[in-house]
Amino acid sequence: MIQYTLRLDQPQHHYFDVTMQIPSPAKDGQILYLPAWIPGSYMIRDFAKHIVEFEARCEGKTLTYERLDKSTWKIEPATGPLVIQYRVYAFDASIRAAYLDFNYGFANGTSVFLAAKGFEQVPQQVSIESSSHPSLAGWQVATTLQGHTTKDTGFGSYIAANYDELIDHPILFGELTSIHFIASNRPHRLVLVGKHYASKEHLASDLARICEEQHQLWGEVPDFKRYDFLTIVTQNGFGGLEHRSSTALMCPRGSLEFGSGDLPRPEYVEFLSLCSHEYFHNWNIKRLKPQAFIPYQLGSESYTPELWWYEGVTSYYDVLMLYRAGVVNLEAFLSRLNQTLTRGLREPGSTRQALSESSFLAWTTFYQQNENAVNAISNYYAKGAVLAFYLDLKLHLQHSSLDDLLRLLWEKYGKNSKGTTMNIIFNEIEKLAGKSVFQDIEALVTQPTQIKVDELVEHFGLKLQRSATHPITLQPTSEPRFEKVELGAALKEAHIGMEVQRVIEGSAAAFAGLSAKDTLIAIDGLQANASQILRVLMNFTPGETCTVHFMRDQRLLERELTWQAPRMDNLRLEVTNASHLPWHTPQV
Repeated sequence: MIQYTLRLDQPQHHYFDVTMQIPSPAKDGQILYLPAWIPGSYMIRDFAKHIVEFEARCEGKTLTYERLDKSTWKIEPATGPLVIQYRVYAFDASIRAAYLDFNYGFANGTSVFLAAKGFEQVPQQVSIESSSHPSLAGWQVATTLQGHTTKDTGFGSYIAANYDELIDHPILFGELTSIHFIASNRPHRLVLVGKHYASKEHLASDLARICEEQHQLWGEVPDFKRYDFLTIVTQNGFGGLEHRSSTALMCPRGSLEFGSGDLPRPEYVEFLSLCSHEYFHNWNIKRLKPQAFIPYQLGSESYTPELWWYEGVTSYYDVLMLYRAGVVNLEAFLSRLNQTLTRGLREPGSTRQALSESSFLAWTTFYQQNENAVNAISNYYAKGAVLAFYLDLKLHLQHSSLDDLLRLLWEKYGKNSKGTTMNIIFNEIEKLAGKSVFQDIEALVTQPTQIKVDELVEHFGLKLQRSATHPITLQPTSEPRFEKVELGAALKEAHIGMEVQRVIEGSAAAFAGLSAKDTLIAIDGLQANASQILRVLMNFTPGETCTVHFMRDQRLLERELTWQAPRMDNLRLEVTNASHLPWHTPQV
């Protein structure tokens, strides 16, 4: 058994101290390594760079070691038990690495637990020690690792069957709020750290209904004994990462509040959608997964063209599960679906890069986006969700559904851990819906083609309406816009003027020479601010010109701008016949 001890005594320096013991190290020198990436987040993060102290000892003697590469150590041969002590700098305020200060602590195993080569399949034990620091006296521990000898506070020892299991159970530390609920006779809890005013009863009830709706869709509960939604509450942070019996989440504190009315606030719905998305991954990526991830190779990139399926389909279902569970009404569901349609289809990049390529290159083009990303890449989350919606409707026309396809893939390739390939997914689509649908989907995945949903939705009592996105943020909006022209650049209020965040290729802003990171100072001789720009957009017509002034590299530049008509790329589904909708009416 490999043993680890995790200490939290230096929150002021953001250090986790770790002791690792290997009873019988390799005779020719034990090799240790740390993963370079964490499953679910497809980017090389080189977690080993955060190890700031490292020492190896055997029977009181300090041993020498060499670095074989950026993530690997080799210890000189030792005849007895090997003890490794190291320190991890933990100040990544996300849910992908590790963090420790006086407010809370968080640790992914991929960031804090070195692997002993040759011993990855043996049991691993972790002892989490309570801190001696007085500021951390009231802290607790939350994790779904199997407890061995633990206190009520959660401090104590835990057991994992192997290294892969060890690193797939994140650990949350702090003054925790636990909201317990039961879903399909399995205990679940939402664990919060950070200041909040959470609507506890609403959250418990709504999450239980969402989880049970997913159990019903897949036909069974995953193979976990309990499940945790480990949530870091912040002012503005947002995100999630799936694990085998828990998820690590980050959310704004306001998103935990249902609101004072009869209907939930949009921010609350967004949080529930995040929970639903990560819970759906219990099947769709954690257990049913690409063959390229069986097993995970965490030392370097693992390429797959299938992320459009695993993230896109999950993104389609996350809010659909809320609707089916009766947590949101049809209007709220369609509002979220409209945002997905707009984000997935409006950007030039959606017809420049195929979904399969976007998936394959997630390591660079998606996870390391620059200011030109909207013009260059296809978003396999958003466009993948649009394709999932499109495929669901196509399957309904064949008297089937995407539910049926998911269950089929789960039974044939998930429960037995065989895994999928692109051809497997395409073949099962062809068996279920025929050659024509298969060829259609194959082209939409492998070619940078626009997904045309206009005519298809009309079979299901829906009509696609088009309008302009918000002229300042370029974000989807449910409100009608009346501006006569558009700039074609996303802007954000700056200390003076408006910061240009991104520029759409071929837009008025692009032809005028505006670029991301410029500061727009004046437009038509008037100071640039949000209200002034909206006023300007109402008083020009396409083809007219004006002067813009902006700062770049501390230089004031002046250019002529020729106005263009607003792009009608804000998509909204309108219900024309509710009895033909493809989604069954929820039983509330």
